[in-house]
Amino acid sequence: MIIKKMSQNFKKITLRNALSESDWQIVKHFRDTYFFRPYGIDDPYTWTFNHGDHFHLILYHETEIIGYTHIQFWPDHRSAIRIIATDENKRNQNYGSAFLALIEKWMKNLGIKSVHAESRQGSLNFYTKNGYKKMLFDDPENHESDPNDVPVGKVL
Repeated sequence: MIIKKMSQNFKKITLRNALSESDWQIVKHFRDTYFFRPYGIDDPYTWTFNHGDHFHLILYHETEIIGYTHIQFWPDHRSAIRIIATDENKRNQNYGSAFLALIEKWMKNLGIKSVHAESRQGSLNFYTKNGYKKMLFDDPENHESDPNDVPVGKVL
């Protein structure tokens, strides 16, 4: 699966499903660098790499890898952004917003009606500037949430 967004500011932006061994190394790098290693823990969710409800997508700008997201599909045409990250060198250049717009377009084309996330306090502005509101996360698998995270969502 490849999704392209061609706009004036973000030409040659491509979203691709992780498939190859090199893709999985990139996925692991983003997960470790931005989500697990800073907290001194090993990634407890590698089992999602081979689960049909979980998608691991890589963002390219031309041939450069600049982002990663982990999406989980839920019942009732809902989904969750479990992880979204852009490379530190590409932050504050609107790549994250372009990435999120691509993800939402992809999900909408698949029939997803709402997307949910649990935002760290430091990422809350990113979500709100992209149209997300405080919304019940309501994880159907009842995974424990970090009490410091803020549940947000958006109707697509």
